[in-house]
Amino acid sequence: MESQRQIRYAELIRTLISDCLFKEDFYNENIKPTSITVSLVKMSKDLKIANIYFMPLGGIDKSNILESLKENKFIFQKYLSNAKIKSKFTPKLNFFLDDTFDEAEKIEKLLLNKKVTRDIKK
Repeated sequence: MESQRQIRYAELIRTLISDCLFKEDFYNENIKPTSITVSLVKMSKDLKIANIYFMPLGGIDKSNILESLKENKFIFQKYLSNAKIKSKFTPKLNFFLDDTFDEAEKIEKLLLNKKVTRDIKK
């Protein structure tokens, strides 16, 4: 269970990462900044590690975007440190693909299956 402090700090980090992607601080030819959704940030209990979950629009070119973000995470860390968040340190950033959209699609397909709908109606 996350504390209020972890949740509040995670939301702040998510907002700052999204801003960094949107602004010119992060520019990469492989990535269109407006096509990435930062869906979730999970903070460690000591607020030293931030796990950032994202998904490109339409799920296109996921692996290349993940590699580009991992290679350039120093840009995001610098942006966070310049944002003067009220913390003793800047958290270490880890980027992950958010697979909740894929899981939701799988569940929806299962629920639309004729055998499943027949069992639900009974």
